[in-house]
Amino acid sequence: MVLFLPACSPRCHHQRNHWKEHSFETISPKISQTSSPKISETSSPKISQTISPKISQAPSQTSSQTTFKVGINEILPFVFLEEQTPYGYEIELWNKIAADLDLQTEWVSYEVFGDMLQDLAAGELDAAIAGISITSEREAGGFDFSYPSYRSGLQLMVRSSQANSVQATVEGLFNWQVWRPLLLVMATSAAVGALIWAFEHRHNDHFSGHPIRGIGQGIWFAIVTLGTFGYGDVTPNKLPGRIIACLWMGASFFIVADFIASLTVGQLVQSRFSFEDLSGERVGVVDDTTAEIYGRSQPVRLVEFATFEATLAALESGEVAAILYDYPTLKYIASRNPKQYKLVGEPLTQEDYGIAFAEGHEAVEKINQEILFLQEQGYLRLLREKWFGEDAAPSLAPYDDAGSHR
Repeated sequence: MVLFLPACSPRCHHQRNHWKEHSFETISPKISQTSSPKISETSSPKISQTISPKISQAPSQTSSQTTFKVGINEILPFVFLEEQTPYGYEIELWNKIAADLDLQTEWVSYEVFGDMLQDLAAGELDAAIAGISITSEREAGGFDFSYPSYRSGLQLMVRSSQANSVQATVEGLFNWQVWRPLLLVMATSAAVGALIWAFEHRHNDHFSGHPIRGIGQGIWFAIVTLGTFGYGDVTPNKLPGRIIACLWMGASFFIVADFIASLTVGQLVQSRFSFEDLSGERVGVVDDTTAEIYGRSQPVRLVEFATFEATLAALESGEVAAILYDYPTLKYIASRNPKQYKLVGEPLTQEDYGIAFAEGHEAVEKINQEILFLQEQGYLRLLREKWFGEDAAPSLAPYDDAGSHR
């Protein structure tokens, strides 16, 4: 999927500096930047300039080098486009592959993800890297793919506002999963209190007197016993009452366990979030991505945008209730803007990212061998730890048709 965040955005500037690394290559002409803080949803032609003819900083190019024309499209933190130097997880991986295989890279930047895929299918590019999901549909549609370099999935993101927190609290008060254990404790304590009173009120001063007072004392005894903090101020004296008390003590362990389990389940139910909760709502997706394909099968009103930036702006303005996009990118944004955005639910799909090639490209096999070599040497693990702080090993199967993505 695609993310274009303009360099002029103050909020994103320090985020980019946090990740930015010195690139291996000298990149000569500069990526043109739009002066507008927002990209139009409809007008997004390809940025036509070439970004870099060289990866190595060697003063001269050997005749054995092969020039590779690589399309790139911004998707954080896989591909950052800032001034003259693209960087990110996939950029760094490609630089390593190119250096090992003695390839010369010519970067071509795109604002629109779909335009890049069209040029790749038409043979105007040798390869494309932009968090591209490996799917059988794309494989059959004129693309070849490298082995996976990262495992991902689709997820929903909503606005993180005080209104959402208040709404969740109010809904929790009317949740049966919360009230059921409370009612169970109250009902069983009342029953045990009444039984204790029935057997003890004739000869035990603690339970004598008016029935309401006596039963109240019995309920008090049941509650403090249930909580395993009995004070000993109220106790049964006769055998029947003590038998009931012993049975109640044994049962209390199970009642307390059920009480805790029910509250935990209630919290899990509240934390689950699916398209059913958004039924009839407007959900934003980026056009020509697998998020769009996945969203079409859900009971929501799908709103398509040309760029991820436009999709994010629609969420911020309230034009859409949620957006569906790549989990790593949404996590990256939400973690840096927790007061604005939050992820909801679990990842909806499981997908693999790979390098896309024009169909039948002769370099696919060599690059696949290099990716396998880097995996065996631990380079991919170190790269994931650097950019994501994780060690979730990707599948090395060539294709994964488990879901949908960029």
